[in-house]
Amino acid sequence: MSLAGLVAVSGYGGVIPILICFVPMIGIAIAYQRLNRWDQSAGATYTWVARVFHPYLGFLSGWMILLYYTLGTTTLTIPAGIYTLELWAPAYVDHHGAIFAVGALWNLLITAIAILGLRAVARVEWLIVIFEYAVLLIVAAVAIAALFHGHTAATFSWQWFSWDGMGHMKGLMGGILIACFMYSGWDAAVYVNEETEDRVNSPGRAALASVVMLALMYSITTFAFQGVLSPADLQAHAGNALSAIGIRLLHKPWDAVVALVVLTGTLASLQSAVVASSRMGFAMSRDRVMPQFFQRRAAQGGTPWAATLTMCALNLILLALALSTGSIALALSNAASSLGLISIVFYGLTAAAAFWQQRATLTSSVGDLVCGGVLPSIGVLFSAWVLLESLYSGAVTPVVLGYGLGSIGVGAVVAIFLHRVLAVQFFERI
Repeated sequence: MSLAGLVAVSGYGGVIPILICFVPMIGIAIAYQRLNRWDQSAGATYTWVARVFHPYLGFLSGWMILLYYTLGTTTLTIPAGIYTLELWAPAYVDHHGAIFAVGALWNLLITAIAILGLRAVARVEWLIVIFEYAVLLIVAAVAIAALFHGHTAATFSWQWFSWDGMGHMKGLMGGILIACFMYSGWDAAVYVNEETEDRVNSPGRAALASVVMLALMYSITTFAFQGVLSPADLQAHAGNALSAIGIRLLHKPWDAVVALVVLTGTLASLQSAVVASSRMGFAMSRDRVMPQFFQRRAAQGGTPWAATLTMCALNLILLALALSTGSIALALSNAASSLGLISIVFYGLTAAAAFWQQRATLTSSVGDLVCGGVLPSIGVLFSAWVLLESLYSGAVTPVVLGYGLGSIGVGAVVAIFLHRVLAVQFFERI
């Protein structure tokens, strides 16, 4: 889905936005690491921004993260349904009802695993990651060989990475928005810090490692796979692009392995989204800005099962709404860009909070200056630049703008209602 979107907006230069995003993302990951050492809360950005700046900004941060992970599951569940049908019932791969049914079943299974606790989640994630990365790297090597031997739809050219090849500023900004969406999710480990053995250090290390791994994998696979199909074919298979690429590159039955890899990878991402959103809902409920029953936890492991089940129900509703649209490709592309827009706002706020919280210690050492000041500042400036430039260059459509900034505006209205009408005490903390 992201590959088709990248090619649509940035041509074959999609690796450039991915690499550009890496530097600010690693800076933001360091901000998460240092803030987590200061305060280990399942709310993470929500809690940190509220404490450092203002409760209103903290609430909006939590609202955006909840939106991100609940809407994000839709962009994961649809491909999960499509790839499953590709493997076992290809006749129904274009049937929206079948996609919903299969996607819903996967959503329920992932939710059940999440309720079992983090140990079960971690075991599943590790198995998937090892299998997924190994196969993807092998298939990427095949794709690169095919690319340089002229056996792909596009012939390699350095022009791909030129200003014209990427579609100028509009193409670059569109690609950066999608790249931000592709990177996001690395922060999931931070939201489970209250359930982690070494809650001070482990979540931050996991966040940094995730950003590095994502940068490497996305750069290699985007370069390898983007030219295998024509842009028209890629858009036609936006929901199952890698399956179509596998059919083009590999002989049967090995082409099905690619579909299986993407399916398992999608399920791993879906699981991370379910876990992260439920922890955020749990943290916000403690401050009475979310329903109180979100605080119900399992006796063993402390899993917030009520919030997890609620997020699952929301995911199913959003899945049905997304599949009610005429074009899956358009729905997925708009969702990815909208979520990219939302993510750069809450990532930027987190980096700003890290800089401000540590401002008194920045002159203590060169390490504090670089990791506590320079790198988070790059994250803040990058987020502001992407937000403003994407609006100025027209890289975001009115629909994307409405989904992204409109949903943040709704959050502001909710915050005012909670504060002024319901008199929630959280907003009195300054």
